[in-house]
Amino acid sequence: MLVTQIHSKIVNFSFNPQKCVIIISRDSYEKNYIRMNENDFYLSFGNFIRSVKELAQNKSSAMQTEIFCILFSVDFVSPTTVNNYCVGIRSIGDTYKQHYIYLHAHYKQDKNTFLSILLNILSIMEGKVYKEESISFINNQESIKKLAIKLYNIAKNDTGISKDSIKKWSSFIEKTDFYSFLVEVLFHVVLENKQPLYEVDIKKKKVEELLFDSFIGYKGIEDYLQLKIKESVNYDYTLKKLAENGNVLANYELGSNEYLGYVKGYPRYTLAYKYLKIAYEAGHAGACYLLGKMLYSGALGSRTNADYEEAYTYFLQGKKLGSMASVNKLGLMYLNGISPVSKDIEKAKTLFLEAAETNYVYALNNLGTIYENNHDDKCLEYYKKSASLKESWACNKMGEYYRNKGDMILAYQYYVDAIDADYKHLCYYAYYNLAMYYYKNGSKEKGIEKKEKTYVKYLELASEQNVFEASVELFEYFIEKYLKTRDSIIWENVLKYKTKIETHVKYNLEVKNNIEDWLKRVSQKKELEIIFEKKH
Repeated sequence: MLVTQIHSKIVNFSFNPQKCVIIISRDSYEKNYIRMNENDFYLSFGNFIRSVKELAQNKSSAMQTEIFCILFSVDFVSPTTVNNYCVGIRSIGDTYKQHYIYLHAHYKQDKNTFLSILLNILSIMEGKVYKEESISFINNQESIKKLAIKLYNIAKNDTGISKDSIKKWSSFIEKTDFYSFLVEVLFHVVLENKQPLYEVDIKKKKVEELLFDSFIGYKGIEDYLQLKIKESVNYDYTLKKLAENGNVLANYELGSNEYLGYVKGYPRYTLAYKYLKIAYEAGHAGACYLLGKMLYSGALGSRTNADYEEAYTYFLQGKKLGSMASVNKLGLMYLNGISPVSKDIEKAKTLFLEAAETNYVYALNNLGTIYENNHDDKCLEYYKKSASLKESWACNKMGEYYRNKGDMILAYQYYVDAIDADYKHLCYYAYYNLAMYYYKNGSKEKGIEKKEKTYVKYLELASEQNVFEASVELFEYFIEKYLKTRDSIIWENVLKYKTKIETHVKYNLEVKNNIEDWLKRVSQKKELEIIFEKKH
C-alpha cells in the first residue's frame, strides 16, 4: 500500500515492501520568507502601515484594514488579504498596483493628488477628522513629521534602496516637505518594493553583489569556506594548495598575511605582491587596496611618481569594486597633491565623505582633521562619530577635547576606549594621557587614587611606541628616583630614555637644555656628597 500526504511538517517516514507512508512538509521545500512588517530594515508596505499604527494616539482605532482602504480608496477588502500584504507573504495585487500607477501619472500633473489620502491617515493617527486640504497644512502637523522621519530612518537601513533615492528623500526631510516624501514612499512600497522576499534569495543577492565586477566564482568561495569552517592542522598547507590552484580568496589571504608579517614574523612584500596580484586580476577589492598601499607607502618601489601613478591605478580599481579603504587613499592623494593628481581639497573631501557614509573611520578622521585645521568646530562631529565606532585615535582625540573642557569623567572614558582598541590600530597617546592625568597624581573627579606602578607602566607602553612625551616624562621620573636612591639600575633607565629622546625626530634645543639641566642637578649632588663625605 502506498499513501502520500502533504502536511505542514514531516512527521514520519518509513519503508517496507508492503507499506510506505510518506508525509511531506511544505515547509521542507518552501523557502522561508522575510516578515516585512516586524523590522526596521525594509521600507515595505507592511512597515508603512505598522508605523502609522504605532504613531496613532488610539491604537485600537488604527486598524490595518482601515488604513489599507484609505490608501487604495476602497470600501472593503478581506482582512486576510491585507494581513498577507503587510506580512509580505504575498505581493500586492495588480488591481491595487494599477490604481497607484494611475495616481503616479496624475500626481505628475497635480501635486494635490494625495491630499485626501494623507489627511485621512492624519485623522487616524490623531483620532479626529480634518477638512483642511493644503500641502502646507499637512507639512506642519507633528504626527506627519514623526511618520516621515520614522519611515526615512527605515529607508536608510534598506540596502535595496539606491543612494540617489535616499539623497532625494533627505532633501524633502531637510525642507520639511513631508508630504512629498510620504508620497514617494507610498509609490515605493506599492510599486517598487519586492515581496515576498525570501531569505535564500537575499543571501544569493548579497553574494552576487559581492562578486559583481569580479571573476570570483561560487566554487572558489565554497572551497575556501570549507577550509575556513573546518580548519585543521593542515590549514596552511591546504591554503597554499588552494592558492596554487588559483583560488582567489586563498591568494588574498596569503598575500595579506605576508604583508602583515604573520608568516615569518616580518613582512615579505615581494611575496605579498605575488599573491595579491592574482587576487587583483580576479577583481578582489581588498587586493587592489593592498597593492596600492604598498606602492603608496614605499613598502614596494621607491615612492617615485611612477610608483604613485601605479598606486593610483590600483586605488581607482579598488574604488570601482567598493573598497572604501581605496576611496580614502584617493582622498589623501588629492589632499596632498600626490602624482598623478593635483592638490584639490574639495575633491578630497568628496572622496572622504563617500567613505565616511559607510562608517569608514579613517575617512571620518580625515574630514575631522580638515575642519580642525580650518578652526571649524565641525571637526568634532566627525571625531565623535569615529570615536563612537571605537577608533582609537579618535577616542583619544575626544578624550583630549573633554579634558581641556574640564570634564575629566567623560575624558577618562574616551581614553579607556582608546586603549581597548586592537593593538594594530591603537593610539598610544591615550596611555600617556591616562598616566599623566589620572595615575600620576590621581583624579578626584574620577575617584582614582595615585597609582605609581600603573603610571610608569602606561608611560613605558607609550614610549615603546615612540611617544616622545612619554620618554621625556620617564627620563625625568627615573632621574628623580636616582637622585634619591643612587641606584645603578635606575641610572641605566635614565640613560636609556636619554638616548630615546635624543634620537627622536621631536628632539630640539629646548629639550636638550632641559636634559642638561637635569644632569647638572645629578652632578651637583655628587659634588655635595663628596664634600659631605670629606667633612665626616
